[in-house]
Amino acid sequence: MVLLLRDVRLGLRRVLAAPGFAATAILTLALGVGANLAIFTVVNAVLIRPLPFAHPDRLVRVAADARATGGRNIGISQPELDDLDRAGIFDGVTALWPVSASLLGGDRPERIEVLVTSANYFELLGAAPRLGRVYGPGDAVAGFSDAVVISDGLWRRAFGGAADVVGRKVVMDTDTYTIVGVMPADFHHPGETVRADVDMWSACGFAAPPFVSPPRREQNFLPGVMGRLKPGLTLSQAQDRLDALSARLRAAYPANYPASVQWTLRLDDVQSELTRRARPTLSVLMGAVVLLLAIACVNVANLTLARSSTRVREVAMRRALGATRGQLVRQLLTESLVLAIAGGLAALAALAWSRDWLVALMPSDLPRLTEVHFGGGMVAIGLALSVAAGAVFGIVPAIQVSGVNPAETLKDAGRGLGESRRERRFRGILVSAEIAISLVLLVGAGLLVRSFWSMLRVQPGMEPSRLGFAQIWIPVPNDPTKDPYGTPARRNAYIEDVVRRLSALPGVQSVGVSVSNRTPFSGSGVTQRFVFVGESTAPADVRRAQFQVASAGYFATLKAPIVRGRAFTAADRIGSEPVAIVNQTLAATQSAGQDPVGRSIALGSRTFRIVGVVADIHDDGLDVPVTARVYFPILQRSSNSLTVFYRSSTDPATRETAVERAIHAVDPTLPVYGQSTMDELLADSTVRRRAVLSLMGAFAVVALLLAAVGTYGVMSVTAGQRQREVGIRLALGAQRRDIERLMIRPGLALAAAGVAAGTIAALFLARLMQTVLFAVPTTDAATYGSVSLLLIAVTIVACYVPARRATRQDPLMALRKD
Repeated sequence: MVLLLRDVRLGLRRVLAAPGFAATAILTLALGVGANLAIFTVVNAVLIRPLPFAHPDRLVRVAADARATGGRNIGISQPELDDLDRAGIFDGVTALWPVSASLLGGDRPERIEVLVTSANYFELLGAAPRLGRVYGPGDAVAGFSDAVVISDGLWRRAFGGAADVVGRKVVMDTDTYTIVGVMPADFHHPGETVRADVDMWSACGFAAPPFVSPPRREQNFLPGVMGRLKPGLTLSQAQDRLDALSARLRAAYPANYPASVQWTLRLDDVQSELTRRARPTLSVLMGAVVLLLAIACVNVANLTLARSSTRVREVAMRRALGATRGQLVRQLLTESLVLAIAGGLAALAALAWSRDWLVALMPSDLPRLTEVHFGGGMVAIGLALSVAAGAVFGIVPAIQVSGVNPAETLKDAGRGLGESRRERRFRGILVSAEIAISLVLLVGAGLLVRSFWSMLRVQPGMEPSRLGFAQIWIPVPNDPTKDPYGTPARRNAYIEDVVRRLSALPGVQSVGVSVSNRTPFSGSGVTQRFVFVGESTAPADVRRAQFQVASAGYFATLKAPIVRGRAFTAADRIGSEPVAIVNQTLAATQSAGQDPVGRSIALGSRTFRIVGVVADIHDDGLDVPVTARVYFPILQRSSNSLTVFYRSSTDPATRETAVERAIHAVDPTLPVYGQSTMDELLADSTVRRRAVLSLMGAFAVVALLLAAVGTYGVMSVTAGQRQREVGIRLALGAQRRDIERLMIRPGLALAAAGVAAGTIAALFLARLMQTVLFAVPTTDAATYGSVSLLLIAVTIVACYVPARRATRQDPLMALRKD
């Protein structure tokens, strides 16, 4: 311990004696370690840390698939939920049905996010409330239970955080419920929601009004089911038992599960399913910062070698005075560790200070971002990473310098000899390695730039400029007799009145309405099965498409052209012939060789004649291939979730208040929410790619700077050691330009070796980025070529500056130095 303290004290003294070197090394390491800690903090919170529930490894999601048609998550019925509960696989299962709802009682009606579950939802998760109680099996009823639980956010927003909120009555979708509990602020539903965090949890048995009673097996309206596996049962064992259950159900109910559909049940780990979309993004970022740390270590190793070459005489003197090589290695390594720990502490301080900024940099749709925090664990990881980095960049210079021959070194020192050929070769290898790693990072960033540019060039199929929208939720009471909009005629009258009032607003050029709980560009929707009337329903002919409902002015408002046939009109309403419009993708892929206009499609027992083909609209996102889509007229298939689009002569954001007033003039009790512009929505749909691109770009720029600094440092030392040679050449009449080319040539050789090695590594590693790229191959020649030229250009500059400085010296002064 005494020796260690002495080494640390001497190490601190040596580091403080070279403040420029120390500051450069500490800043370099702070960048490398800090970037790793920042990304790992997010990766740990999102991907690694177990969900904050009891026995999270046993929580699973159950989904139904139609393998023959490629349909995933096609929904589960209430009888199937009972089948799962009795299967002997789970300790319990709960339905998961996220819905929109209207909450009354405040200054204005508010749209809230409600998660309808089975009564055992909280018991399954082992979750406890902040106030009151949670509902449980004792609250189970055939329909909706009276008891509801609210989130901490809704408690503070709608009730001012009042302690007496438990027991209060609330009106949700015109029905009265009793608040029995408030969940803690850190409780979040471990799954997808409609659009944001859950505001309210409601228990339901799904076997009484407003649901069909008794339940029917073919009505698979439940979008999700969560269960807890029995103790000792692995996921694969549970899947085997679930496969057996699927086979029994197909045999028992052949009419509900036709063999041509290949219906089956699937299990997924809850945490894996929750983070599935985020995993590729975070994996790419984690790989990038690891490469950045490698560059930082190589850079500091080069700096340490350069500094160590000036200490050869000192080390030789110590060896001559009796110091062992092991003692010298330990001392030199301790100096490196002191630098590394200082860099790590600087990184930790920066991370603690910038935690909120870090979260803001992350894509806003990443799950569990609220769980990102900086604690003792991150401090320990940061220090451990710093020590490891110090050992990596310090061990080789320490071994090389400590291995000098005292007699030869002291004899040669008087002649001004510097580092050995072996040391120069090793530093050259480090420079090539730095360039190679930088190329990998730059190629990754370049591919993301090309990918982002390719996505921005995608035509959305509409004109987003000056297009605004607002969403309306029409409540669905539990008692259908109390529903003022319970009939299609009443909903249609409401829709037509809203369109009429909005169309009369100054500056509003056109208005269209669609039925959707999702906004455009928000991700892929669920596909459903259909057939063309008169064709075979054999497995090879089973067709699937997404279905949407639109008003007569919908396509005109979006400026989506009708390429064949006609658009919907006000005459397409209840009592008229059921019609539909399909998109170009459906026409090309599912009605190839035959014009779909005039054909009829069948959904169950209903048929619809196709009257038009509309241009493809990228409703699911610019980076998502357009799927087959069928549109129905809203006056024939109205619903409770409406999105109103309006095209304005000016910025639609300035008309949001007037739009809300016009809608409330029809019915002030219905919540209007989600107002935005299509330009904003389009920008939000690219937020994840923009965030990854920004971070990767920042890492690549830092890597490029470090590579330039590393190359410059090596060439500066080399130029300094060749001053006498340069002086002799100049004295003998050599041209400065020729000498500069001679000195730049070794640097270009190092750059060429680094580019070659980096290209091979990038070709291999870029394949891991395939899931985050769009319309760009991982072998894109333009990206590789431009990055290689950039690195070579940077190397030329980094070599030219010290070479030019060496050739501008006075030859006589250079000859006198040694």
